[in-house]
Amino acid sequence: MIAIAFLTAIAGGILSVVASLYLTELYHVSNFEGGRGMLIFFALAPLGLIVGFTIGLVVGLRSRGAGFGGFAKAQGIALGIAIGLAAVVSGILYLAADHPPKLDGKPLALEFELKIPPALKLPVQPSVQTLHASLYANDRDNRYALLDYDKIASRDGFVFVPGKASLLSQTFNRDLLVSIENEGGASSMVGLDDGHRTRRSYSGARIRENCGALSGTAGRLGKE
Repeated sequence: MIAIAFLTAIAGGILSVVASLYLTELYHVSNFEGGRGMLIFFALAPLGLIVGFTIGLVVGLRSRGAGFGGFAKAQGIALGIAIGLAAVVSGILYLAADHPPKLDGKPLALEFELKIPPALKLPVQPSVQTLHASLYANDRDNRYALLDYDKIASRDGFVFVPGKASLLSQTFNRDLLVSIENEGGASSMVGLDDGHRTRRSYSGARIRENCGALSGTAGRLGKE
């Protein structure tokens, strides 16, 4: 009986870790200072051990078989219940998650162009350390954008910086957080106007100016 509970507890812990590695990534759990790993190994894995031990103990107590055959049968039932429970819980959480949008089976990414006014002085050679942006929806849906520094252009005194950011979820409420690291420093939120988007293709998405410092133009969404 104890052996059945012990082995099922080990199986429950392993199942919990395996499922949690995928699900915590799916739910964009932050790994800041090892937070994701601590959640998995200090909370979810012990929970799996406890649930597995309980299942094994209950099955062992209710088992009427004798000898190795009875043990193997009870152990198989306990493992089957643990695997089935893990599959059901993981399936529910998977279906409830906000999955990244796709078009024709391919992930979508927002393409945009930042318009930086003359009042903001950029470094002579902008790089990821001095000019960067992220596509922000919330603390869990925040991904750095890829700015194309080789295609930075100047027109009418303004600096135009093209970029692209992958979408992590299907939310419509997004902003571009743009930061310029120089002596003065500047950060700005550029809001996204979803008035011309459709839920499937997000076609015609535009970036509108959200403050006086930085603005974006000609944003659109396309397949990566």
